[in-house]
Amino acid sequence: MPKRSLIPLVVALAAAVAAMSGLETMRESPAPTLTAPAYNALAEGVDLRFHDDAGRLGYALRAARQVRSGDGTIEWSGPSLQWYAGNGGADWQVEAERGVSPAGGERLALSGNVMLRRNEAGDSGGLTLTTSSLDIDLMDEVIATDTRVEMTSGALWQSAAGLVLHLPEDSLLMLGDIRGGHARP
Repeated sequence: MPKRSLIPLVVALAAAVAAMSGLETMRESPAPTLTAPAYNALAEGVDLRFHDDAGRLGYALRAARQVRSGDGTIEWSGPSLQWYAGNGGADWQVEAERGVSPAGGERLALSGNVMLRRNEAGDSGGLTLTTSSLDIDLMDEVIATDTRVEMTSGALWQSAAGLVLHLPEDSLLMLGDIRGGHARP
């Protein structure tokens, strides 16, 4: 066989060996790793009710969305909580844009246009407090913040550097730099 006819055959063989080694390299490469989702559970349209030891409704929590992470943290979108006294009606209600509850669920941190409202029978307009964040101790039923709070009730208004609201005692303490006024009728 002449030399010229071997050259194309050797080139074709070299190309085939190179292609095969490329395929072998592709087969040995590890499969891409998939990351697990950052949550264990996702729920939309949440409506939860919590009762005391005697079976009476203590408080209710509603949210547009709930995301429970692997570490037990729960994030809420649009949370709304209502606390009930023995009269069957909601005494206090709080709404916010966001909420976070660490594992265990005994605390709740609310943020973003937080509004705390008390509706009383016969009260014109009730009592409304607005702030940027609130911390809620669900076990002891204490609501607190160290951010500026604006309070209105009818024609009265008041602001303070923070507040502590103890629900079982129905006591509200405004903290520092308190200002207030009364609008003329």
